[in-house]
Amino acid sequence: MRYGMPSLIEFRTVEEHARFCSEHDLDFFELNLALPWFQSDKIDPDELLKIKERYGIDYTVHFHDEINPFDFCPEMRAGCRDNVSYVLDLARHIGAKRVNMHLLNGTYSAVNGQKVYAYGLCEEEYLGFVRTFIDMVEKKMSGMDDCIFCIENTSGFRFYHKHAIELMLKSPVFGLTFDIGHNYKASEDDESFILEHSDRLRHFHIHDVTAKSNHVALGTGVLDVDRYLEMARKFDCPVVIEVKEQNALIESLDYVRSHM
Repeated sequence: MRYGMPSLIEFRTVEEHARFCSEHDLDFFELNLALPWFQSDKIDPDELLKIKERYGIDYTVHFHDEINPFDFCPEMRAGCRDNVSYVLDLARHIGAKRVNMHLLNGTYSAVNGQKVYAYGLCEEEYLGFVRTFIDMVEKKMSGMDDCIFCIENTSGFRFYHKHAIELMLKSPVFGLTFDIGHNYKASEDDESFILEHSDRLRHFHIHDVTAKSNHVALGTGVLDVDRYLEMARKFDCPVVIEVKEQNALIESLDYVRSHM
């Protein structure tokens, strides 16, 4: 099974992450494009390719957390699609195996203490944006046979997210990322939906959680981490150990090596 590291808050360069990967026998680094030091004006794709070869690692890429190519505002939607196009070009250039994106809940109004989401009220328009996006991604990823565009669970899939995902999964370029900590924080509502589509499960984000914190070291929280590690093995998925700083990552690697 292949294990990778996320972007850590202490490291400001790709090379620092790649060196850590090499020193700790990790297989890949997930480049998080939400961080200021990994923006398009601060990284050089050719240099990323040299670093990959120098340290013998692979890449995955995480979109900015707030990217939303389905926004109702046409200017916002166009800007986000431009960013997706850039990221897919980057992924092609550096040979990334996975690109990973969240689905946002979108705007809502609070009515009698309940959130009413605009995507739910205007679902057909939302799904129209999704269909256009699928066509764009399929064209951009033509020939990228080793790369999968993965949709990650975050705060709980809403009904319109599930319908969007089911449209995406009709295309072979899309798959699913299972984030086990997000699932727990969302009352474990996402796991059954993901497992209903387990044939399209391609990526895991594994970390522990506590009552107050997410993304903590494996074995320090409440999750049955071993069950999820075994699940990732069963489905032959690469695993990002998604903690936020290097001491937690080292502790988590010790956990994996002693339990697997």
